[in-house]
Amino acid sequence: MPYTARTTRISSAPARTPHLPHDCRRALALLLALCLAVCAGACGAASGTSATAAPTGGTNSAQGTVSVAMQPYVAEQMVLQRDAPITLSGLIARQDGEVDASAITVTLTGDGTRRAGKTTVKDNRFTATLDALPASETPYELTVAYGDQTVFHLNTVYIGDVFVASGQSNMELNYQQYYGTADRARRNLGSAFTLSDLPALVDDPGIHFIRAAHTTEGADFPVDSAMDGQWKACTGTDAQYLGYLPQFFAQRLRADEPHVPIGIIQTAWGGTPIRDHVPGGRIYKNHIAPLRGMRIAGVIWYQGCNDAWQLQNALDYEARFSTLINDYRTVFEDPQMPFLYVQLARWGGAQYTQYVRQAQLDTLTDPNLKNTANLAMTVTIDTDKGTSSVIHPLGKDIIAARMASQWRAIRAHKAIPSGPLAAAARRTGDGTVQLTFQSDTAQGLRAMKPDYSLSASADAVATATSQPVEGFEVADSSGEFHKATASINGDTVILRCPQVRAISQVRYLWAGEPHSDSLLYNASALPASPFILAVSR
Repeated sequence: MPYTARTTRISSAPARTPHLPHDCRRALALLLALCLAVCAGACGAASGTSATAAPTGGTNSAQGTVSVAMQPYVAEQMVLQRDAPITLSGLIARQDGEVDASAITVTLTGDGTRRAGKTTVKDNRFTATLDALPASETPYELTVAYGDQTVFHLNTVYIGDVFVASGQSNMELNYQQYYGTADRARRNLGSAFTLSDLPALVDDPGIHFIRAAHTTEGADFPVDSAMDGQWKACTGTDAQYLGYLPQFFAQRLRADEPHVPIGIIQTAWGGTPIRDHVPGGRIYKNHIAPLRGMRIAGVIWYQGCNDAWQLQNALDYEARFSTLINDYRTVFEDPQMPFLYVQLARWGGAQYTQYVRQAQLDTLTDPNLKNTANLAMTVTIDTDKGTSSVIHPLGKDIIAARMASQWRAIRAHKAIPSGPLAAAARRTGDGTVQLTFQSDTAQGLRAMKPDYSLSASADAVATATSQPVEGFEVADSSGEFHKATASINGDTVILRCPQVRAISQVRYLWAGEPHSDSLLYNASALPASPFILAVSR
């Protein structure tokens, strides 16, 4: 999809040869915009009207044409990030000469405020940086002008928190694409639940979203045709086009700060492996790269099912994921940008799901990360409401609540909520191991029974139980695993297995779709992450 072109007629200087950019792709887009402008000008002259896409003035009979092309996501009802410098850029050219950078002004006007940006031009690309603005539900107007002529204009722009919702189908999962026809519903419901069990869609005009299309053609952001060329509010039937997880996440944030609009840029694409999303990947080039320089509140990520089908892909996942996180933070010009991601939920369809879960756990401390700050993983092993037989289980409301809690903690500069994260296992005797956990994750260890029923909710996921924690296994150097009994001792867990004297490995819930009635939680009722760990002496 090409840049959105806007043209206007302006008073001309003596004709000079336009200076075209060196990048051929951008040059072609700009030439197209100029051609459209010339054609529009001819039509306007024939009808006796001005050939403009935005309100303009000027009556000089010697006129030329200025063309402006913005990325397609710069559209009506968009949300810009609050409390951060605002950067806007686009392509610009004059039919009759070189562009004068001093003549370009970019302004945001509204809520009793007017912000004008400092503008630079290089190779027919203009970039304007505006000072930060606080959140506002009162819309602003965005205007790009050349001299006293408006060349691009949006009537409705909000200032709030913007999130990129990326990954694959469990992030993309929305009513329209996955349940909107009988055939889609049949494929995605299976026999696990019915349409009536789907959660109610959010109805909040303060949540705005734009969705990328499933295409890798071109290098410009491909707005899905369902968007009708603009951002949509998460209201009424429009809410069916936004993923359940991002809309529930936004709903949680809005409950805390109802005056802050939320913007969701949904780039998730079902059925895609992580290699498609990293720099050089087929999705990255037009879903993420065009957002470069935009400031956002953070990324929410749910992906990995496709990498669980082959062992090598599962083993490569951690390296690819840490690379992706580093690069996303570079794209959005924020080395500590919050990156919230979901560990894979229960599903037994792929052979190596547990290996991807381990890679996601290890990413939290991956040495290749340039910065481990503001990185959070949501454990989902107890969230599926008994629908783990399908690849798109229910429970997105539970996941959203946990992610929203993490975001609130990051924003408040507090410790990020997390369930117990295994740190080390030490042999304390024949057939006995002591398991310790990462700092601040194991306060109030306890056994709880997860509610694997359709009645489970974000506020009622599990209940206390007197049963010992299940799901632990141990092995010696032979690699043969046996069940271990677990007892909680303060902020540690003691594992015992008489069949294995010299325990060398410990693992927990090590299966694609583990079935255990009693899981390990902490005082915050957050579940421990599945893991595999070598034992030290």
